[in-house]
Amino acid sequence: MKIDTITLSAIVYSTESREKVSMALSNLIPFEFEIMVSKARGHYGNPLEFLEVEIKKKREIKEFWNHFIESLGSEREILAEMLDEILDEEGVMRIRVEKQSAYLGKVRLAFGGDAIVIKVKIVTYPAKREKMMEFGRKLVVEGYD
Repeated sequence: MKIDTITLSAIVYSTESREKVSMALSNLIPFEFEIMVSKARGHYGNPLEFLEVEIKKKREIKEFWNHFIESLGSEREILAEMLDEILDEEGVMRIRVEKQSAYLGKVRLAFGGDAIVIKVKIVTYPAKREKMMEFGRKLVVEGYD
């Protein structure tokens, strides 16, 4: 059982500063990384930018996850309770974090609206839902060793 990849993404709306959204991402990641930027248009033609960071190296995955889980503090319990809702059939946990709080250096779960999305792809053998749930719960409660 392992975490295969972690992807963090955020949308920069035309009313926001790319630097501030980049800082929000930076505050979540405890090492040097590269942000990929792509441009798009919103529903009404407004300019948007997508910021994405992909973490693939085993050491960085472990460092990010343990830092993130530790930063959540008491919200870890909420995350553990939400596991059934945020873990899909392919083993991807989708965790939403408040963008504004991240910018201010705090980690708080988001339950709607504008957020940083953290996708955590977990791999279990066999790839059964109950195994994924068990491993996901262990990751949230104990961290990643």
